[in-house]
Amino acid sequence: MNERSETILSLKNQLAEALKRNRLLQEELAATNSGLLALTLELEAKNEEVQVITQQLGQVSRMATMGELAASIAHELNNPLTTVSLRVESLSAQISADDLKQRSLQIIFQEIERMSTLIKNLLDFSRRGQRQVSTVDVCRELEHTLELIYYLFRKKRITIKRAYQSELPKINADSQGLQQVFINLFTNACDAMPQGGTLTIRVFIDPIDSEYIAIEFSDTGIGIQPEALSKVMDPFFTTKLKNKGTGLGLAICRRIMQEHHGLINITSEIGKGTTVSLKLPL
Repeated sequence: MNERSETILSLKNQLAEALKRNRLLQEELAATNSGLLALTLELEAKNEEVQVITQQLGQVSRMATMGELAASIAHELNNPLTTVSLRVESLSAQISADDLKQRSLQIIFQEIERMSTLIKNLLDFSRRGQRQVSTVDVCRELEHTLELIYYLFRKKRITIKRAYQSELPKINADSQGLQQVFINLFTNACDAMPQGGTLTIRVFIDPIDSEYIAIEFSDTGIGIQPEALSKVMDPFFTTKLKNKGTGLGLAICRRIMQEHHGLINITSEIGKGTTVSLKLPL
């Protein structure tokens, strides 16, 4: 082999080695890029998690502050409101039943009653007392609550349909707290069906997590606007007409469910109705 051939062969070998090194570098670069991409995605996920936790902590802080403020306001309003109520009753007793002033006094008394309801809701919302936990039959509690406000369903021309799974286990819960949740949800369903309708109540073991009992309330009412759906459980937010709601009912329901280590979720479709789903641990 002459010198020219040896030079060409050497150049070919060097080129082949260079191509090999280049391929290895490209593979290493691709692996590094893949690793960086995975780290970036992981970092973004961690950032989102931190943001969620920060929002939750902020919400807890705001809720605690709001609870203290609500309790303070409620206590301060209770005494003067009672005094006003007693004075109105006294004035009403001094005026004949056919006196036109009776109508004005009646309006004042109705407004006092509305404020009393708001104060009660504020106290319920802010209260953090010990729950009286006992063994509870959920279906029996539902039936007892339905009996308490049966007149309201009859007045609103609302039909109740039941779908209770048989032989459901009992749960450990505060019956008074559950009753408060049920009454709030029943009242909301009535308000959502001003022309009458059907409220279907389902109780069953959660098919996804058998450690929970599920309770669903489905009405055939007007539904909730999508932009309002994420806010309906916020304190003082209401979709009801003026003077029809305080915006604390669902906030109280959520707090009671949290105290029971349970969950509450609401889905709705305009013109077709709303479903409120509860999950309580067995």
